[in-house]
Amino acid sequence: MKTRRHRSESGVVLIAVLGGILILTIIVFALANSVRGAADELQNRKERLQAYYLARGGVFTSAWLLSQMSPAADGPIRPGQQSIEWQQGPGKIHVDLMDEAGKIDLNQVQEPLMEKLLMALGYDLDAARPLATAIVDWRNPSSLARWESAQASGNQLQYDPAHGIQFNYSSVEELLQVPGMKPEIYYGRYVRHDDGKIVRLPGLSECVTVDSGSGKININYAPYPVLVAATGMNTQAADYIVAGRTEKPFVAVADVTGRFPASISGDVFSSLSTQMSGRYTLLATGQTTGGIVARIRVVVSIQNTTTGPFQIRRWKDSHVQ
Repeated sequence: MKTRRHRSESGVVLIAVLGGILILTIIVFALANSVRGAADELQNRKERLQAYYLARGGVFTSAWLLSQMSPAADGPIRPGQQSIEWQQGPGKIHVDLMDEAGKIDLNQVQEPLMEKLLMALGYDLDAARPLATAIVDWRNPSSLARWESAQASGNQLQYDPAHGIQFNYSSVEELLQVPGMKPEIYYGRYVRHDDGKIVRLPGLSECVTVDSGSGKININYAPYPVLVAATGMNTQAADYIVAGRTEKPFVAVADVTGRFPASISGDVFSSLSTQMSGRYTLLATGQTTGGIVARIRVVVSIQNTTTGPFQIRRWKDSHVQ
């Protein structure tokens, strides 16, 4: 009887011990997973920080290189060059370069060109015409929409004693306040072709600027929709320009007809240029060995004055496009 009781008690103790071991094993595994997850998160944070500072370094390095730009073949950056890339330790830096003169200046553009740009972005005339009118009218001192927007947002319109109230666009993002503007028009959109392929169409934000200060378009940097609009919806001429500058950046606009049989009118020629503005959009991408990517979008002004070789005009972290 005692033996049976002893065996029963021993069995209960064994089960309790095994249960305790099981519980401890579960706890150990949970702790191990928690530690592993924390380590992975710490590594991801470390790489995100590394990627960000790679991109940041790309901004300042490429801005300085732009200030040293030379037509010489051995220069790090040459006129018309649209990107630069290099290794930085174990990481990689890529910077897209865009002269602001390659875009259409919102404070210079007139309705016909803006209308053509919207059509080049894939919108029909019925949709493009009223929006082009609204975009240009936003600069008009009598623009009711501009006054209403300023009052609704609590912002005050700039006042210049010499010229009165200023209605110029202060930023490209201000387009989002224009009546009739839609996010897909501003940011771009995706469309499905008949073959089922999905492609992205650019938006106005990639084609316009407030920083060039010029009514002319630099053909070495202009996005394709801008070239189509600037050449009077002449896609053949736009194709020739893209092909030509890929081979070798144009030194003068006259080189277009000299190197390609493009038919461009005198009026169109007068609106094109190869002149640099000295203001650039830099889209710097930093990538770590683990594949973590960070992007910074900056507009810089190359000045080479006593205050420094360049000035940061706009800065946007974590740029996504």
